[in-house]
Amino acid sequence: MWTITRDYIEEGKGVGKCSCDFEEAKQTSLVHRFRMLDGDGEVYFEGVSDDASSQRAFNPLDDFGRGFAGCVEIQYHEGKTWKPL
Repeated sequence: MWTITRDYIEEGKGVGKCSCDFEEAKQTSLVHRFRMLDGDGEVYFEGVSDDASSQRAFNPLDDFGRGFAGCVEIQYHEGKTWKPL
């Protein structure tokens, strides 16, 4: 489960795009920050996810980032840095 919290294409506005299994009751499990980037390394979106280590960690990129905006990379925040998957 994941949701987009900032859309840098639209000047940092939250867009509310989320996975199809998103449920308000489970929102507290969204603790892993991620961001999606284009091929030039520009950040297009930031969001939160319930998973940062399994195959599901790619879901925001697969479900939304690639087709909608042409994002090619997803990074998760670890400590003080962003780490690509």
